[in-house]
Amino acid sequence: MKDGEERTSVFGDRRIQILIGLVIISLALAYLQGIKFGIEFVGGTRIPITLEKAVSPQVMNDIVTVIKTRTSKFGLTQVVVKGVGETQIYVEVPKSEASLVSDLERIVKKEGRYEGIIDGKLAINDKDMLPGSITQGVPQVSGNRVSWSVNFAITHEAAKKFGDVAYGKAGYPVYMFLDRPENSFVIMDRATLQGNKSMDEREAMDMLSAAAIKDEDVIRIFLLENWAIERATLGQYNFTNETRAVVSEDIPESVLEDLQAMNFTIVKKTRAEMIPEFNLRSDKRYAEKWPAIGLLSAPALAESVTKGSAGQFYVISGPATGVTLDEQRVNADKETRDLKSILSGGALPVRVILGSSTTIPAPLGAEFLRYSIIGLGCALFAVVLLVVLRYRHPKLIVPILLISLAELTILVCIMGSVGTIDLSAMAGIIAAIGTSVDAQIIVTDELTKRGSHDTTKRKLEKAFGIITANALIAIVAMVPLLFSGLIETIGFATTLTMGYALGVFITRPAYGVIAGRILELDEQSHHEAAN
Repeated sequence: MKDGEERTSVFGDRRIQILIGLVIISLALAYLQGIKFGIEFVGGTRIPITLEKAVSPQVMNDIVTVIKTRTSKFGLTQVVVKGVGETQIYVEVPKSEASLVSDLERIVKKEGRYEGIIDGKLAINDKDMLPGSITQGVPQVSGNRVSWSVNFAITHEAAKKFGDVAYGKAGYPVYMFLDRPENSFVIMDRATLQGNKSMDEREAMDMLSAAAIKDEDVIRIFLLENWAIERATLGQYNFTNETRAVVSEDIPESVLEDLQAMNFTIVKKTRAEMIPEFNLRSDKRYAEKWPAIGLLSAPALAESVTKGSAGQFYVISGPATGVTLDEQRVNADKETRDLKSILSGGALPVRVILGSSTTIPAPLGAEFLRYSIIGLGCALFAVVLLVVLRYRHPKLIVPILLISLAELTILVCIMGSVGTIDLSAMAGIIAAIGTSVDAQIIVTDELTKRGSHDTTKRKLEKAFGIITANALIAIVAMVPLLFSGLIETIGFATTLTMGYALGVFITRPAYGVIAGRILELDEQSHHEAAN
């Protein structure tokens, strides 16, 4: 009965209850979300990228870094990016749903060139942005419309330039572009030109033409209905065989053949992308959105920023697509995450072309995963055996194993359900379990120290002081890896940091309670036997 009472008192301890509760929550999370393993263990999908032209090794490294930064800022769990030769890049993700591959393709294929244009003059671009200042705004609902936004800051010099360009132009639109095509022209039909609205063709043409001007580079618009005449006038402009012809994917074959015969680079857009949207709600009517040429939105200039001075904080915003409010909210979140990740990574120095995705086998496979788990178990058992031989307390086998197993369960379930367990994360898990056993040895060593007259509570305080100091030093050492942006090291750093935090606040205190109680009972038994 006495033993039963002691066991009840152990499980009634708040530290033990917190550990048990966290294990249950972790298992429930893994059950609901599933555990995701990396490419090394389960294979994945490869997306080949071809660069528009050959680049030097330094430029290739820059492009790989940009893509890695974009994917990490977007929130993708594990993405492997590697350059192959001078013109190829492979982007690989673990086996997963098609939506993940679609998200990846969408953010990788963008060049990432942001430009803000006022009255035909470039006022701001992505090079003006301060690194690390790009944040995702909260979608705003106004009536039956949802808008998205991305916030950023610019340099002092860029703010002065913006103020000069915007001076005296209150109410003018700021045409905000992402990947505005240079040296290009657009071919579209009248219905598309008018944005599927019953508005004047001439006015629609004027508004789109105004939005298509940037300094000396003008994106000209030609109508399919006048193609025989328009084709003859193409020679009047300074177009070359590097000029891009932006067309709808359903363009007539005869027109496509004419463009190919003139050696233009064909850029096909969907029908939806070709349709512009217009701001018809104010005295200044203008084009507000046109995906075909990368026009994201066109907010009007407030009078306060048109008096010669401008601030350093700006917002890129625009209307979300969708019929219902829920659909617009989902699309607004996707739009902001896309834009934030693309701008955070920076612009690509060359244009990229995405190839068809292919399935790749696991380089290590499930067998390696099984061996990793077996190796982890064997190492844990060997350490436990050494601890038992060293302190001659066989009863410590169970708490050491249980605490280590609980920590392993929590780390695997959380990392596998929230993120992805790749090779670096697996290394972090193994290292975390190693530090866990090391900490339990420190606790045991303090509790079994001979000649000490300290109470069990005091001994545990000394042990936790050592453990906490070690953990703080290790976490500080992991900070550079956590914020390095390198996906290859983030998994290791995240898992090991989580392991240290888990140990200091949850598992080490729980082990101290159990080990302290076992050693107290043993000492009490020996004392009673001696009497």
